[in-house]
Amino acid sequence: MRKFARGARLPARAGAGKVLVLTAHDASDGDDRDERVAHLRGALRLTGEGVDSAARLVQAVHRAIVDGPLDRVTRMPVVAAVRVAHDGVRDGVYASVRGINRLVFGALDRALELGGRAVPAPRIPGPLVGALHGVVGDHLADHDSPMRTSMQLRHGGRALAVTRAALAVALPQPQPCAVVFVHGLAADESCWQRGSLRAWGREGLDYGQLLAQRREVTPLYVRYNSGLPIADNGRALATLLAQIVAEYPGELRSLALVGHSMGGLVLRSAWRFGRADEHAWTGRVRDLICLGTPHRGAVLEKVGAATAAALSLFDVTAPIARAIDGRSAGIKDLRHGIGDDNEPTPAGPRVHHLAGTLGRPGTPLAWALGDGLVRVASAVPRRRSGGRTATIAGLNHITMLNHPAVLAWIEAALAEGSQPGSG
Repeated sequence: MRKFARGARLPARAGAGKVLVLTAHDASDGDDRDERVAHLRGALRLTGEGVDSAARLVQAVHRAIVDGPLDRVTRMPVVAAVRVAHDGVRDGVYASVRGINRLVFGALDRALELGGRAVPAPRIPGPLVGALHGVVGDHLADHDSPMRTSMQLRHGGRALAVTRAALAVALPQPQPCAVVFVHGLAADESCWQRGSLRAWGREGLDYGQLLAQRREVTPLYVRYNSGLPIADNGRALATLLAQIVAEYPGELRSLALVGHSMGGLVLRSAWRFGRADEHAWTGRVRDLICLGTPHRGAVLEKVGAATAAALSLFDVTAPIARAIDGRSAGIKDLRHGIGDDNEPTPAGPRVHHLAGTLGRPGTPLAWALGDGLVRVASAVPRRRSGGRTATIAGLNHITMLNHPAVLAWIEAALAEGSQPGSG
């Protein structure tokens, strides 16, 4: 992803119009059933496409392996005839596999489309749906998959319409301060409860619930398609936050934004779009909290990009390189992050940064791997932004989602921001 100069507008790709903010009617059992059927249809389509892609990949590798030796001997008429027969059989077999695959999965999709709510569709776990979006989310959006996810507010495991009436039902005691939680790559809003039993001795707890008990704030949770470009999700989140502020059922004096990993980049992007479009919500943001955010890129994507480049140099492995290069735009954006020059200006919120390390800070392991996915040098900016910065030893990228030390750090950041004269 490109780095953006200070004051530059973040571009959105041509397909960004498919990132829609949810404004549908209130969630109901029917909506929940429709979502289950849509996810099942999307999963079946994706499985069928995966089989088709795998067949094409194997065929390409097969062709690359065989064509090299045959190219050197095809001047002999007998060999040329054998090659024609071999190529015909090979391509016919792979074509048959793809044809049968499309027929079977196409029939299943049509049956689900016509059967609709009469089909007892199982629920696909939210984390799996989030993972699929992280890997191929841009593909799901570009091909109008029934599984595709738009930028939306979630409550109680369901999509929550951003209307005053729906919010009043879901938030019967709205507080003047709301904390918005934005998940990272290949995740959904349920990720904030991961590790709850280990952290608190109870299942189902997250930072939002605990902060609501301790500081009288209203937690709000966002779900989005993390396979889309970060700029697309930033623009969509800016629009969603504008709607939340406009429809909030009580007085909303301040906002705090918390993002994990890619979620921090999406928040920073949303801030830039919100300021550029003069959204009222930007004036209410006091704190922007980034947990393990790869501001200058993630190690794993750097390795993935280098691996794909190396494999593309050889005919036999070039098809594998093309398959790796099919990873989502969201993943590719993590190669470079968006850099420190895109921090909010002094007139904006205080930006807090938290990093974790697998070992003690300063050790070779901590320097090289950071929290396992994001290095400390990427998670912590070179220059201060008026907020807190901390590195917690023994904290990996996943346990950062639900950990007592992280909650204490977040709470301290919010408390500091609420002091008279701060912000």
